[in-house]
Amino acid sequence: MANMYPPTTTLPVYSVLTAVAIVLTAVRFWTRIRYTKTNVGADDWFIFTGVVICCGCTAIQFYNALEGTGGQAVTDKDDAAQIVASKKADFVMVLIEKPAFGCIKLSLLFFYKRIFDTWNSFRKANMILIGVVIAWTIAFIVGDLAICGTKLHYVYLLDQSLARDHCGDKGFLLLMFAITSVMTDILVLGLPFFYIRRLQMPPQKKLATCLVFFLGFISTAAGMMRTIFLGISYPMGRMAWGYVSPPDQPTPLVLQVFNPTFWVMVEMFLGTWAANLPPLGPLLGAMGFREWVSSAYRKVSAISTSWSGTRTKTTEKSYATRAGDERNLTHQTSHSSLEAQDRPSADSWSWRDRW
Repeated sequence: MANMYPPTTTLPVYSVLTAVAIVLTAVRFWTRIRYTKTNVGADDWFIFTGVVICCGCTAIQFYNALEGTGGQAVTDKDDAAQIVASKKADFVMVLIEKPAFGCIKLSLLFFYKRIFDTWNSFRKANMILIGVVIAWTIAFIVGDLAICGTKLHYVYLLDQSLARDHCGDKGFLLLMFAITSVMTDILVLGLPFFYIRRLQMPPQKKLATCLVFFLGFISTAAGMMRTIFLGISYPMGRMAWGYVSPPDQPTPLVLQVFNPTFWVMVEMFLGTWAANLPPLGPLLGAMGFREWVSSAYRKVSAISTSWSGTRTKTTEKSYATRAGDERNLTHQTSHSSLEAQDRPSADSWSWRDRW
């Protein structure tokens, strides 16, 4: 079967992903400095660092396409120079992707502090996640650097027998990183949804805010693709040191579809997009994004109300059900009153300033 990820396809995709990431980051800083006139903070510098590293990953893929195997598995047809170049590119890529992902996640967490830092429960959860992400990033960087002890050059030697004898299990390390990356994504991206509902905003604005944050899960989906590839290929021994794809053994279709190099690039850059979009909230609002969401919200609400009214006319309610509804209403009213005391008033801080 033909290669589904040739450089002629992947390099233009990487170029577009890189260009959009650079533009979004530039617009983010412009929005901070000129539009909302708020201070450039840790969240901005973390995403800036992450995008710079991602650009380095794009450069590595261009180098691999020109000098190496183009991100594909090594075969008997590749010459020695191509194999060594590919191994060097793969190792550097694996190494620097760790701080790239770490910076992207930390950018989101520090951005959350601008909006939700009013609540004590958020501050505790956010600080715990910041510590987890920092420790996670450092742990895997150290793991990559120490995988062959003091003989790091074994990683990219043409003869991989030394790596097999003296280095750790790189496939297991890659698989664990992919799994934990998805897990930390879910924790980081899911955190704000617990607090958006408590903000004193119209429902349609809450929906618009949720949509912006929800875009980050597209990056997580790409991470799941990579995890699927590693989860299948690792037990087959395809991640072992010195593995060469046998010419008479076709690569399983699922492994051709889920190319790890391609999906890690997509995951990284979609992560930078997702981290850049929330700070652009005020600018998106000025461009009519929230009005569009408000219109959609009103239409959905109208349909829901119409359906609910029709159902009420055709359904008999018992006395016990009415009594239960009254008790639930009393409980919800009491709960809403307590929650209103806990959340800040709309006049106590400016939503636009925090963004």
